[in-house]
Amino acid sequence: MMRFFKYFIFSICFLFGTNPAFSSNESGHHFQRVLIIVLENQNYEDVILDPYFKSLAKRGANLTDFHAITHPSYPNYLAMITGQWIHTPGDFQINLNERTIADLLNAKGLSWKNYAEDYPGNCFTGSQSGLYARKHVPFMSFISIQSSQCPNIVSGVAFTHDVAHHLLPNYMFYSPNMNNDGHDTGLTYASQWLNRFLTPLLNNPKFMQGTLIIVTFDESRHDTTNHIYTVLLSKRIKPGDYNEHYDHFNVLRTVEDNFNLGTLADSDKEAKPISGVWAD
Repeated sequence: MMRFFKYFIFSICFLFGTNPAFSSNESGHHFQRVLIIVLENQNYEDVILDPYFKSLAKRGANLTDFHAITHPSYPNYLAMITGQWIHTPGDFQINLNERTIADLLNAKGLSWKNYAEDYPGNCFTGSQSGLYARKHVPFMSFISIQSSQCPNIVSGVAFTHDVAHHLLPNYMFYSPNMNNDGHDTGLTYASQWLNRFLTPLLNNPKFMQGTLIIVTFDESRHDTTNHIYTVLLSKRIKPGDYNEHYDHFNVLRTVEDNFNLGTLADSDKEAKPISGVWAD
């Protein structure tokens, strides 16, 4: 009888185009999956004046006192998934034995992917290929992932496929290419790309059901305080400006607590989860 009931539930979910893994809130407290989009090198004061970023800030939880961890880009990306500041020789790529949020997700039986635009595939560990930059794809820096979990690092095209076929994982880290993230092109270009990429998702009820979207930057441009734009978008978010001090470790801790994962290192352990932004 139980087997028949499970088959019935899966059949109904398939018929109506939903993923049964996300048909309830069992996989997370505030959200069942998270999409983190990281853009490049802009000061908060410049980003918030851009019309599209301003519209997102009004639509979601605008964290007005959000800061990156350090300069340059690379250690910020590593901090986002390890819960610690890792010294690197600038943006020079290194291979690490540290644990990441992937380890915590795996232990809980939860799924994850790092979507990377223009990723050449085949576990490519070179620093750059065309518009693909490994330094913006943090999971590729870890030996445990290089050795056995490279299938979790996929192209940006795979994201479109996963959305269309309801195959999205619990944790999604999206790395735009060097043009789309603004690194080689600037704020206006990144804003236009984000509008094209994000608007269909925000208007897709099936995608937004149970999804938290976080749009952030790796670091500021010339601001010594590293003040950057970060907005949270979800059906369960209370729109508004939130002036509590947060950084990349707080985002990591928010995801960890939502899925009851535990923590990785001192910095995410000491960070508090983002609070006061949830509608229930």
